[in-house]
Amino acid sequence: MRHNLEETLQQLHELLTDTHDLDSSQREKLRQMVEEIRETLDDADTDSAGLGTRLVNAASQFEHSHPTITNTIGRIADILAQMGI
Repeated sequence: MRHNLEETLQQLHELLTDTHDLDSSQREKLRQMVEEIRETLDDADTDSAGLGTRLVNAASQFEHSHPTITNTIGRIADILAQMGI
């Protein structure tokens, strides 16, 4: 499952890099969330409460304008939920 999460996080990273019409604050917020997910996976002491929910909430701002990014974030949130994060 971790491998699937890593692949999906990489897909999101690529989408964020390739999507030029995202607001810089939105892009930065998502990059911070990705970093937080990676830290959570690497450090059991990191507080991961609600991480998937916060990620989905951050993505809801551009659900209609960037459906591919929103879909990828939804897959990440699903994997996190399956992992108990």
